[in-house]
Amino acid sequence: MREADLVFTLGRSLDFQLAYGSRAVFGEAQFLRAGTTPSELSVNRRPEVELFGSPAAVLDALADAMKVTATELDRHWLADMQAANRKSRQVLAEKMNQIPPGKDGAMHPFRLLGCVRATLKRDAVVVADGGDFLSFARIGLTETSYLDCGPFGCLGVGVPFGIAAALAFPDRPVAVLSGDGSFGFNAIELDTCRRHGTRVVFIVANNGAWNIERNDQKFNYGRRIVGTELESCDYAQLARSLGIRGERIEHPDELPDALEQAFNHAPALLDVKVTRDAVSPDSKSGLAIVPDTQALTAWDELEKAARERR
Repeated sequence: MREADLVFTLGRSLDFQLAYGSRAVFGEAQFLRAGTTPSELSVNRRPEVELFGSPAAVLDALADAMKVTATELDRHWLADMQAANRKSRQVLAEKMNQIPPGKDGAMHPFRLLGCVRATLKRDAVVVADGGDFLSFARIGLTETSYLDCGPFGCLGVGVPFGIAAALAFPDRPVAVLSGDGSFGFNAIELDTCRRHGTRVVFIVANNGAWNIERNDQKFNYGRRIVGTELESCDYAQLARSLGIRGERIEHPDELPDALEQAFNHAPALLDVKVTRDAVSPDSKSGLAIVPDTQALTAWDELEKAARERR
């Protein structure tokens, strides 16, 4: 972010996910903001240029107005970023297939996601739901047709989003990957899924915890665990009680065949035991803890340093 000359936001608020546009994080970059509401155009940081309009209209107008030829573009920065991204994804893919289980013997969430990645077809619609598990899923999955609960984390969207996606695209495979805590919000809608004949595969990463809050309590509140441990409910049994194929998985070797059978006989649910020991990327970055000024610890340190210089 600090290397950018121009930051262009399109229909996007400068919220906590973009450090509120802070100069401590973005350095001397200029801002061009396009959108149709005040939050997309000016809130948190006024840009050098505001463009009022829908994303499609703004992009069409800019494309028509641009006269820069390909030879005039500096492609080195983009190439460096793309190379770094490819390397990061390659390292993660290798890690996902080899990462060991936790001390409790249960598989790591990345191991589950690695098996899912190997099974999903290119046209699959993927929905991710949760707090801790969503943090693993959004960097561990590569599908382009992807939905999750958005910047404010309205947990419980997985089941209804999956049903809606299957109704909208009945010929495409639909997978919902959810933590057990978030799945519990709308688990009863498995009945809706069955009644409407939607072919969704629900994959519940079950660690018996609200783990992002549980880890916060462990690391920052003297291991006082209050209200964040669940009962590891057997959601496969719940699915069967509502007329949907359900299977509980406790070992990664069981996953490839279970996933294939689930997609062949959807709607179906796989209740997959995962470890509580895994610390999610969001926990490591500080997002779950919510530092004083910025969402991420690294940004928070930049913000505090900038304030001290003033």
